[in-house]
Amino acid sequence: MQDSLTPDETDLRLVHALQAAPRATWHEVGRLLDIDPATAARRWQGLTEAGFARVTAYPDVRLWAKDHCNAFIELDIEPGAREHAVDVLSRLPQIASISIISSGRDLFLTLLTPDLATLSRVVLHQLQRLPGVRRTRTHTVTTVYGEGNHWRLGALEPQRRAQLGPQPPQNGSGVVWKQHHQEVLRALDDGRRPAAEIAARTGKSGSTVRRWLNEMVDSRLLSLRCEVAQPITGWPIAATFWARVPPDELDRTATALTELPEVRLCAAVTGADNLVMTLWLRSLGDIQRLEAELARRLPALTLTDRAVTLRAVKRMGCLLDETGLITDVVPIDPWASSA
Repeated sequence: MQDSLTPDETDLRLVHALQAAPRATWHEVGRLLDIDPATAARRWQGLTEAGFARVTAYPDVRLWAKDHCNAFIELDIEPGAREHAVDVLSRLPQIASISIISSGRDLFLTLLTPDLATLSRVVLHQLQRLPGVRRTRTHTVTTVYGEGNHWRLGALEPQRRAQLGPQPPQNGSGVVWKQHHQEVLRALDDGRRPAAEIAARTGKSGSTVRRWLNEMVDSRLLSLRCEVAQPITGWPIAATFWARVPPDELDRTATALTELPEVRLCAAVTGADNLVMTLWLRSLGDIQRLEAELARRLPALTLTDRAVTLRAVKRMGCLLDETGLITDVVPIDPWASSA
Protein backbone atom coordinates (compact mmCIF):
# COMPACT_ATOMS: atom_id res chain seq x y z
CA MET A 1 0.00 0.00 0.00
CA GLN A 2 1.12 3.53 -0.65
CA ASP A 3 0.27 4.55 2.90
CA SER A 4 -1.91 3.37 5.76
CA LEU A 5 -4.94 5.28 4.54
CA THR A 6 -5.09 4.83 0.78
CA PRO A 7 -4.84 1.44 -0.97
CA ASP A 8 -3.15 1.75 -4.36
CA GLU A 9 -4.19 0.15 -7.65
CA THR A 10 -2.29 -3.06 -6.95
CA ASP A 11 -4.13 -3.41 -3.63
CA LEU A 12 -7.49 -2.95 -5.35
CA ARG A 13 -6.59 -5.49 -8.03
CA LEU A 14 -5.59 -7.89 -5.27
CA VAL A 15 -8.98 -7.44 -3.59
CA HIS A 16 -10.77 -8.03 -6.91
CA ALA A 17 -8.77 -11.22 -7.46
CA LEU A 18 -9.76 -12.53 -4.03
CA GLN A 19 -13.38 -11.57 -4.63
CA ALA A 20 -13.31 -13.97 -7.56
CA ALA A 21 -11.17 -16.65 -5.86
CA PRO A 22 -11.21 -16.08 -2.08
CA ARG A 23 -8.93 -19.00 -1.18
CA ALA A 24 -6.53 -18.73 -4.12
CA THR A 25 -2.92 -19.40 -3.18
CA TRP A 26 -0.49 -16.52 -3.14
CA HIS A 27 1.33 -18.14 -6.05
CA GLU A 28 -1.90 -18.06 -8.07
CA VAL A 29 -2.61 -14.46 -7.06
CA GLY A 30 0.96 -13.37 -7.77
CA ARG A 31 0.91 -14.97 -11.19
CA LEU A 32 -2.39 -13.25 -12.03
CA LEU A 33 -1.19 -9.81 -10.92
CA ASP A 34 2.42 -10.18 -12.07
CA ILE A 35 3.79 -9.66 -8.58
CA ASP A 36 5.83 -11.80 -6.22
CA PRO A 37 3.69 -14.16 -4.08
CA ALA A 38 5.36 -12.85 -0.93
CA THR A 39 4.43 -9.32 -1.98
CA ALA A 40 0.82 -10.39 -2.53
CA ALA A 41 0.71 -11.98 0.94
CA ARG A 42 2.31 -8.92 2.55
CA ARG A 43 -0.11 -6.53 0.84
CA TRP A 44 -3.09 -8.65 1.89
CA GLN A 45 -1.90 -8.65 5.49
CA GLY A 46 -1.64 -4.87 5.34
CA LEU A 47 -5.15 -4.58 3.92
CA THR A 48 -6.67 -6.79 6.60
CA GLU A 49 -4.78 -5.13 9.45
CA ALA A 50 -5.95 -1.70 8.23
CA GLY A 51 -9.57 -2.93 8.03
CA PHE A 52 -9.88 -2.53 4.27
CA ALA A 53 -10.73 -6.13 3.41
CA ARG A 54 -11.42 -9.55 4.89
CA VAL A 55 -12.50 -12.94 3.56
CA THR A 56 -15.59 -14.13 5.40
CA ALA A 57 -17.39 -17.47 5.37
CA TYR A 58 -21.11 -18.13 5.74
CA PRO A 59 -23.83 -20.48 4.49
CA ASP A 60 -24.69 -19.84 0.86
CA VAL A 61 -27.78 -17.69 1.31
CA ARG A 62 -29.42 -18.74 -1.96
CA LEU A 63 -29.31 -22.40 -1.00
CA TRP A 64 -30.04 -21.61 2.64
CA ALA A 65 -33.30 -19.87 1.73
CA LYS A 66 -34.57 -23.03 0.03
CA ASP A 67 -34.24 -25.36 3.03
CA HIS A 68 -33.75 -23.10 6.06
CA CYS A 69 -34.72 -19.58 7.08
CA ASN A 70 -33.42 -16.17 5.99
CA ALA A 71 -35.14 -13.06 7.23
CA PHE A 72 -34.95 -9.27 7.20
CA ILE A 73 -36.03 -7.55 10.40
CA GLU A 74 -36.82 -3.87 10.83
CA LEU A 75 -36.34 -2.75 14.40
CA ASP A 76 -37.77 0.47 15.84
CA ILE A 77 -36.03 1.51 19.04
CA GLU A 78 -35.83 4.48 21.39
CA PRO A 79 -32.92 6.75 20.41
CA GLY A 80 -31.26 6.48 23.79
CA ALA A 81 -31.33 2.67 23.64
CA ARG A 82 -29.91 2.24 20.15
CA GLU A 83 -26.23 2.14 21.08
CA HIS A 84 -26.77 -0.63 23.62
CA ALA A 85 -28.96 -2.57 21.19
CA VAL A 86 -26.33 -2.34 18.46
CA ASP A 87 -23.63 -3.58 20.86
CA VAL A 88 -25.75 -6.59 21.83
CA LEU A 89 -27.05 -7.44 18.37
CA SER A 90 -23.67 -7.16 16.67
CA ARG A 91 -22.41 -10.08 18.77
CA LEU A 92 -25.30 -12.43 17.94
CA PRO A 93 -23.94 -15.01 15.47
CA GLN A 94 -27.33 -15.53 13.77
CA ILE A 95 -27.38 -11.86 12.73
CA ALA A 96 -25.30 -11.55 9.57
CA SER A 97 -25.71 -7.82 8.92
CA ILE A 98 -26.90 -4.69 10.74
CA SER A 99 -27.52 -1.24 9.28
CA ILE A 100 -28.74 1.99 10.84
CA ILE A 101 -31.05 3.38 8.17
CA SER A 102 -33.33 6.30 7.37
CA SER A 103 -36.97 6.44 6.23
CA GLY A 104 -38.78 5.79 9.49
CA ARG A 105 -36.79 2.71 10.50
CA ASP A 106 -33.99 2.47 13.03
CA LEU A 107 -32.18 -0.82 12.43
CA PHE A 108 -32.30 -3.21 9.49
CA LEU A 109 -31.09 -6.73 10.28
CA THR A 110 -30.35 -9.81 8.19
CA LEU A 111 -30.72 -13.13 10.01
CA LEU A 112 -29.92 -16.75 9.17
CA THR A 113 -31.53 -19.48 11.27
CA PRO A 114 -32.07 -23.21 10.72
CA ASP A 115 -35.85 -22.92 10.76
CA LEU A 116 -38.82 -20.67 11.47
CA ALA A 117 -39.06 -21.83 15.09
CA THR A 118 -35.50 -20.66 15.77
CA LEU A 119 -36.18 -17.35 14.02
CA SER A 120 -39.21 -16.89 16.26
CA ARG A 121 -37.14 -17.50 19.40
CA VAL A 122 -34.50 -14.98 18.30
CA VAL A 123 -37.14 -12.34 17.57
CA LEU A 124 -39.31 -12.94 20.63
CA HIS A 125 -36.64 -13.77 23.22
CA GLN A 126 -33.67 -11.70 22.13
CA LEU A 127 -34.84 -8.82 19.96
CA GLN A 128 -38.16 -7.82 21.48
CA ARG A 129 -36.75 -8.03 25.02
CA LEU A 130 -34.03 -5.49 24.32
CA PRO A 131 -34.48 -2.30 26.35
CA GLY A 132 -36.12 0.46 24.33
CA VAL A 133 -37.49 -1.70 21.51
CA ARG A 134 -40.82 -0.35 20.29
CA ARG A 135 -41.60 -2.63 17.38
CA THR A 136 -40.18 -5.32 15.13
CA ARG A 137 -41.27 -6.20 11.60
CA THR A 138 -40.10 -9.55 10.25
CA HIS A 139 -39.92 -10.38 6.53
CA THR A 140 -38.99 -13.97 5.75
CA VAL A 141 -37.10 -14.58 2.52
CA THR A 142 -38.58 -16.94 -0.04
CA THR A 143 -35.91 -16.67 -2.76
CA VAL A 144 -32.49 -15.04 -2.94
CA TYR A 145 -31.76 -13.99 -6.51
CA GLY A 146 -28.42 -12.34 -5.95
CA GLU A 147 -26.14 -11.40 -3.05
CA GLY A 148 -22.93 -9.58 -2.33
CA ASN A 149 -20.42 -12.35 -2.97
CA HIS A 150 -20.97 -11.82 -6.70
CA TRP A 151 -20.26 -8.07 -6.51
CA ARG A 152 -16.88 -7.08 -7.95
CA LEU A 153 -14.69 -4.06 -7.39
CA GLY A 154 -13.94 -3.65 -11.10
CA ALA A 155 -10.20 -3.15 -10.61
CA LEU A 156 -8.97 -6.02 -12.80
CA GLU A 157 -8.54 -5.69 -16.54
CA PRO A 158 -10.87 -7.90 -18.65
CA GLN A 159 -8.03 -10.15 -19.82
CA ARG A 160 -7.01 -10.85 -16.23
CA ARG A 161 -10.61 -11.54 -15.22
CA ALA A 162 -10.74 -14.22 -17.91
CA GLN A 163 -7.83 -16.01 -16.22
CA LEU A 164 -9.85 -16.46 -13.02
CA GLY A 165 -11.80 -19.34 -14.53
CA PRO A 166 -15.52 -20.04 -14.76
CA GLN A 167 -18.05 -18.99 -12.15
CA PRO A 168 -19.15 -21.69 -9.68
CA PRO A 169 -22.33 -23.61 -10.50
CA GLN A 170 -25.60 -22.02 -9.45
CA ASN A 171 -27.24 -25.18 -8.11
CA GLY A 172 -26.25 -27.24 -5.09
CA SER A 173 -25.42 -30.93 -5.42
CA GLY A 174 -27.73 -32.27 -2.74
CA VAL A 175 -25.16 -32.23 0.09
CA VAL A 176 -26.79 -31.12 3.36
CA TRP A 177 -25.35 -29.49 6.47
CA LYS A 178 -23.91 -31.98 8.95
CA GLN A 179 -22.26 -31.51 12.33
CA HIS A 180 -18.74 -31.59 10.90
CA HIS A 181 -19.70 -28.91 8.34
CA GLN A 182 -20.89 -26.70 11.19
CA GLU A 183 -17.59 -27.20 13.03
CA VAL A 184 -15.64 -26.09 9.96
CA LEU A 185 -17.84 -23.02 9.54
CA ARG A 186 -17.31 -21.97 13.17
CA ALA A 187 -13.54 -22.19 12.68
CA LEU A 188 -13.64 -19.93 9.61
CA ASP A 189 -13.64 -16.53 11.28
CA ASP A 190 -11.02 -15.92 8.59
CA GLY A 191 -12.19 -17.35 5.29
CA ARG A 192 -8.56 -17.84 4.21
CA ARG A 193 -7.62 -19.77 7.33
CA PRO A 194 -5.44 -22.73 6.26
CA ALA A 195 -6.87 -26.22 6.59
CA ALA A 196 -4.11 -27.11 9.08
CA GLU A 197 -5.28 -24.36 11.44
CA ILE A 198 -8.92 -25.41 11.06
CA ALA A 199 -7.84 -28.97 11.84
CA ALA A 200 -6.10 -27.79 15.02
CA ARG A 201 -9.25 -25.96 16.11
CA THR A 202 -11.58 -28.87 15.39
CA GLY A 203 -9.35 -31.75 16.48
CA LYS A 204 -9.51 -33.39 13.06
CA SER A 205 -6.77 -34.22 10.60
CA GLY A 206 -5.71 -31.74 7.95
CA SER A 207 -6.65 -34.08 5.12
CA THR A 208 -10.12 -34.60 6.59
CA VAL A 209 -10.69 -30.86 6.97
CA ARG A 210 -9.51 -30.20 3.40
CA ARG A 211 -11.96 -32.82 2.12
CA TRP A 212 -14.83 -31.34 4.14
CA LEU A 213 -13.98 -27.79 3.08
CA ASN A 214 -13.81 -28.75 -0.59
CA GLU A 215 -17.13 -30.54 -0.24
CA MET A 216 -18.74 -27.48 1.32
CA VAL A 217 -17.47 -25.14 -1.39
CA ASP A 218 -18.14 -27.48 -4.33
CA SER A 219 -21.69 -28.23 -3.16
CA ARG A 220 -22.37 -24.54 -2.45
CA LEU A 221 -23.13 -25.13 1.22
CA LEU A 222 -20.50 -22.50 1.95
CA SER A 223 -20.01 -19.02 0.53
CA LEU A 224 -16.66 -17.28 0.76
CA ARG A 225 -16.69 -13.53 0.26
CA CYS A 226 -13.85 -11.05 0.07
CA GLU A 227 -15.58 -8.24 1.92
CA VAL A 228 -14.21 -4.79 1.19
CA ALA A 229 -14.60 -1.59 3.19
CA GLN A 230 -17.12 0.47 1.27
CA PRO A 231 -15.26 3.83 1.48
CA ILE A 232 -12.45 2.55 -0.77
CA THR A 233 -14.71 1.07 -3.45
CA GLY A 234 -15.84 4.25 -5.21
CA TRP A 235 -19.43 3.29 -4.26
CA PRO A 236 -19.77 5.04 -0.87
CA ILE A 237 -23.59 5.21 -0.63
CA ALA A 238 -25.67 2.23 0.50
CA ALA A 239 -29.45 2.15 0.11
CA THR A 240 -32.32 -0.28 0.43
CA PHE A 241 -35.32 -0.38 -1.90
CA TRP A 242 -38.62 -2.11 -1.22
CA ALA A 243 -40.83 -3.01 -4.17
CA ARG A 244 -43.94 -4.84 -5.34
CA VAL A 245 -43.98 -7.05 -8.39
CA PRO A 246 -46.84 -9.20 -9.71
CA PRO A 247 -46.12 -12.85 -8.83
CA ASP A 248 -45.95 -13.92 -12.46
CA GLU A 249 -43.31 -11.25 -13.16
CA LEU A 250 -41.24 -11.73 -10.01
CA ASP A 251 -38.60 -14.16 -11.29
CA ARG A 252 -37.97 -12.25 -14.50
CA THR A 253 -37.84 -8.88 -12.77
CA ALA A 254 -35.59 -10.00 -9.92
CA THR A 255 -33.20 -11.75 -12.30
CA ALA A 256 -32.91 -8.55 -14.35
CA LEU A 257 -32.17 -6.55 -11.20
CA THR A 258 -29.23 -8.78 -10.33
CA GLU A 259 -27.58 -7.77 -13.61
CA LEU A 260 -27.33 -4.13 -12.50
CA PRO A 261 -23.90 -3.24 -11.06
CA GLU A 262 -25.50 -1.23 -8.23
CA VAL A 263 -27.49 -4.20 -6.87
CA ARG A 264 -25.72 -6.09 -4.10
CA LEU A 265 -28.66 -8.13 -2.83
CA CYS A 266 -32.02 -8.97 -4.35
CA ALA A 267 -34.49 -11.21 -2.53
CA ALA A 268 -38.18 -12.07 -2.62
CA VAL A 269 -39.87 -11.74 0.77
CA THR A 270 -43.21 -12.26 2.43
CA GLY A 271 -45.50 -9.27 2.93
CA ALA A 272 -47.18 -6.58 0.87
CA ASP A 273 -43.76 -5.58 -0.48
CA ASN A 274 -42.50 -8.79 -2.01
CA LEU A 275 -39.04 -7.70 -3.15
CA VAL A 276 -36.13 -6.16 -1.25
CA MET A 277 -32.86 -5.00 -2.77
CA THR A 278 -29.78 -3.40 -1.30
CA LEU A 279 -27.58 -1.22 -3.45
CA TRP A 280 -24.20 0.47 -3.51
CA LEU A 281 -24.19 3.81 -5.33
CA ARG A 282 -21.65 6.43 -6.30
CA SER A 283 -23.74 9.37 -5.04
CA LEU A 284 -27.08 10.21 -3.44
CA GLY A 285 -28.20 11.55 -6.80
CA ASP A 286 -27.85 8.06 -8.23
CA ILE A 287 -30.91 7.03 -6.24
CA GLN A 288 -33.16 9.16 -8.43
CA ARG A 289 -31.29 8.16 -11.58
CA LEU A 290 -31.64 4.47 -10.74
CA GLU A 291 -35.34 4.84 -9.97
CA ALA A 292 -35.88 6.35 -13.41
CA GLU A 293 -33.88 3.57 -15.03
CA LEU A 294 -35.87 0.90 -13.20
CA ALA A 295 -39.16 2.48 -14.26
CA ARG A 296 -38.00 2.44 -17.86
CA ARG A 297 -36.51 -1.06 -17.92
CA LEU A 298 -38.84 -2.92 -15.55
CA PRO A 299 -42.43 -1.66 -15.83
CA ALA A 300 -43.75 -4.49 -13.64
CA LEU A 301 -41.71 -3.15 -10.70
CA THR A 302 -43.30 -0.61 -8.33
CA LEU A 303 -40.94 0.92 -5.79
CA THR A 304 -42.76 1.44 -2.51
CA ASP A 305 -40.02 2.78 -0.24
CA ARG A 306 -36.36 3.73 -0.11
CA ALA A 307 -33.91 4.12 2.76
CA VAL A 308 -30.34 5.34 2.87
CA THR A 309 -27.91 3.57 5.17
CA LEU A 310 -26.67 6.06 7.74
CA ARG A 311 -24.13 3.59 9.07
CA ALA A 312 -23.34 -0.06 8.41
CA VAL A 313 -22.55 -1.74 11.73
CA LYS A 314 -22.08 -5.33 10.59
CA ARG A 315 -21.82 -6.89 7.14
CA MET A 316 -21.79 -10.66 6.74
CA GLY A 317 -20.15 -11.11 10.11
CA CYS A 318 -17.65 -8.24 9.73
CA LEU A 319 -17.96 -5.56 12.40
CA LEU A 320 -17.45 -2.06 11.02
CA ASP A 321 -16.43 1.18 12.68
CA GLU A 322 -18.03 4.54 11.98
CA THR A 323 -15.79 5.06 8.95
CA GLY A 324 -16.75 1.70 7.43
CA LEU A 325 -13.48 -0.10 8.18
CA ILE A 326 -13.54 -3.70 9.37
CA THR A 327 -12.55 -3.97 13.03
CA ASP A 328 -13.46 -7.56 13.94
CA VAL A 329 -15.42 -10.61 12.81
CA VAL A 330 -18.26 -12.46 14.55
CA PRO A 331 -18.47 -15.79 12.68
CA ILE A 332 -21.98 -16.44 11.40
CA ASP A 333 -23.50 -19.43 13.18
CA PRO A 334 -27.21 -20.03 12.50
CA TRP A 335 -27.25 -22.89 15.02
CA ALA A 336 -26.01 -20.82 17.97
CA SER A 337 -28.12 -20.85 21.12
CA SER A 338 -31.09 -18.46 20.95
CA ALA A 339 -32.14 -18.85 24.58
